[in-house]
Amino acid sequence: MTLRHIRLADLPDILWKNGAGTTRLLNEQPEWRLSVAFITGPAPFSVFPGILRQTGLLKGQGVQIIPAPNSPALRLERLGSILTYSGDLPMTGIPLAGPVEVLNLMRPQEAAGPTLISITSEQPLPNSLLAFVVVQNRWTVASDHQHYQLAPGDILLGDRPFALTILKTESTLRPIAYGIM
Repeated sequence: MTLRHIRLADLPDILWKNGAGTTRLLNEQPEWRLSVAFITGPAPFSVFPGILRQTGLLKGQGVQIIPAPNSPALRLERLGSILTYSGDLPMTGIPLAGPVEVLNLMRPQEAAGPTLISITSEQPLPNSLLAFVVVQNRWTVASDHQHYQLAPGDILLGDRPFALTILKTESTLRPIAYGIM
């Protein structure tokens, strides 16, 4: 198994087709796609028919996602929180107070597949992660006898499911991460 340690800052920005934001692609496979979007102002999201989308807040004060007319807005306001919604509908993301970074997982809606989960240091980790994304604090973790020092914006990405053990976290803020399982 290969486990890659990726630093978000080292990945290139890809301009959205509509020019309203940028994305850094972490993983793209037929079964799922993982990326980080940077949204600085109102930004229409692309429509992805038949795709389930999950979005988690990585940085910023939050984003409001406005679906089709006459539907209630979705709000992502806390680090570690997750929104799940259909890619079938046109949506617009509007930052609540300044730019935001959001983690996006997309997969076919009708098929079983990876799921975005929120992780804190107080809970046991699942035994089969596909990715681990640090949101807040520094984490020291281990997988297959290899230790990793991770900071916000660091990602561990496996080519197949992996187990991860939390060895230590900083205690200045509540440790928060996202996992793909």
